[in-house]
Amino acid sequence: MVLRLAYGFLAKAHRAVVLCRLLKFWEGMTFFFDEWAGRERIRNISINGVDLQVRSGSSDLDVVISSLVEDEYGHLDCPNPRIIVDAGANIGTSAISFARKYPHAKVFAIEPENGNYGLLVKNTESYGNVVPIKAAIWGAEGEKFIQNRATGAWGYTIADGVDGAESMGQATKCITMPHLMKEYGIETIDILKMDIEGGEKDVLENSSAWIDRVQVMTVELHDYICMGCDRAFYLATRSFNRFERHGEKVTAYREQ
Repeated sequence: MVLRLAYGFLAKAHRAVVLCRLLKFWEGMTFFFDEWAGRERIRNISINGVDLQVRSGSSDLDVVISSLVEDEYGHLDCPNPRIIVDAGANIGTSAISFARKYPHAKVFAIEPENGNYGLLVKNTESYGNVVPIKAAIWGAEGEKFIQNRATGAWGYTIADGVDGAESMGQATKCITMPHLMKEYGIETIDILKMDIEGGEKDVLENSSAWIDRVQVMTVELHDYICMGCDRAFYLATRSFNRFERHGEKVTAYREQ
């Protein structure tokens, strides 16, 4: 018990140091104290030249660090994309990263959860090439519900009903890739990024009508949440001819 408490204290202290390095000292300490106390508050921060609203005491800062400090999608080999689909856009940091790197691309940022989506809209409002869409990408049209698996705001999943302790009682519209492409006049998707907590299985199992119109697809696979995600990915991308793995991300390229 003593060792566990000591480890927890050291982990939080290390995080406080990291926060103070990335943010102004007082901002970093404010985040640290909010996390320590379990408080979630909206905070305005600026990191690497990007002004953002985030929730202290949540996973938001981890998302910011992944996208805007560690550049988690910096490995993508796609020099001049025109259309980028960001499925699982969370609070908008990956969409901002794409929008800054590819200023001539249109970025469709899709997020189903109310709180995340509100921050997504706020955080991307100064980026004219980002289109926020409140929905969940799925294999069929319809309505489902948001689940909280106690992994924070970056780990919400989609379920059929509102039963169970994990349910948030929050409904979301589900749209398919063909629906998205038709509604926005998309012919080809240059980059499709998916980080949708197991939802990729259903999307990829229903991909035959659109997968040939995707040039690069990068996905965080979640077999530990929904068994069969890996298999669905490799079956769907069998016509692609180059594959790379970077950390948790698997990327498939369609090269001519």
